[in-house]
Amino acid sequence: MADVQIQQTPDAGSGGGGSGLVWGIVVIILLAVIAWFVWGGGLHKTSTTKVDINVPGVSGGTGGGAPSGGAPSGGAKKGP
Repeated sequence: MADVQIQQTPDAGSGGGGSGLVWGIVVIILLAVIAWFVWGGGLHKTSTTKVDINVPGVSGGTGGGAPSGGAPSGGAKKGP
């Protein structure tokens, strides 16, 4: 009786032991991100900004004279 030797080569499409697990995790993460955008409002979120500026009023002076920091009243603009 003859000895029979059986040799099996690994499947060429398997790609390694852990690659199936990695692809599964990538697909789950991708589906979770898509679900967050669809149901979590990731694309439809709006924000409102309220700006409140308080400017102190001009204090009343004693009257007369030109306003401080401005051009002389009634005069022509000087310069080029």
